[in-house]
Amino acid sequence: MVTLASTLTTTPWFFEPLQIFATLGAAVNFGGSVLQSPLIMPTLTDTTVNVPIHHTAQQTSYLLHNSEHFFPPLNALCSVSNLILTSTAFLKSRDGNLIAEAKFPKLAAAFGLNVATTAWALLIQVPMNKRMSRLAEILNEGVAAGKERDSRQKAAEKEFRDLQVRWARLNYGRAAIMIASAVASALALVSKP
Repeated sequence: MVTLASTLTTTPWFFEPLQIFATLGAAVNFGGSVLQSPLIMPTLTDTTVNVPIHHTAQQTSYLLHNSEHFFPPLNALCSVSNLILTSTAFLKSRDGNLIAEAKFPKLAAAFGLNVATTAWALLIQVPMNKRMSRLAEILNEGVAAGKERDSRQKAAEKEFRDLQVRWARLNYGRAAIMIASAVASALALVSKP
């Protein structure tokens, strides 16, 4: 009888550490992303400090490019972690495991939200990142050629500024998905039968 009860209420050894990682990873991903919109991007769009546009464009391009080395891999690890957790919980719940049964819907939601974060980034943010990088190149080419303010430069500057503002607004949507994933993961972590 004790063996049956422990089978109904135990999870594999890796389950809880992986849940902790997935929860903290989603929270870190959220924190890094959400701070870009109200703190970092406004300093790069602020025209009152009189920093030439080609410098702020270069800084923005550098920021977005370098953040790609940390945040997408972290989200991928959280997605894989939540996929493993969701699959394990599903299989264990089919065997009558009460803990897995309680955790499964929240883990499935966290996994779905991780996938939604990836989709948002790939379909919305990444094209804007690439366009801003290209505009930064155009602005730097103009400076190198000594024609910073010709019509092509002015058009690139306007489009770049518009993209910065749009990017900052849309980034809040991605951050909302990330925090929802962290919350779902946290709820799964504390779920009991």
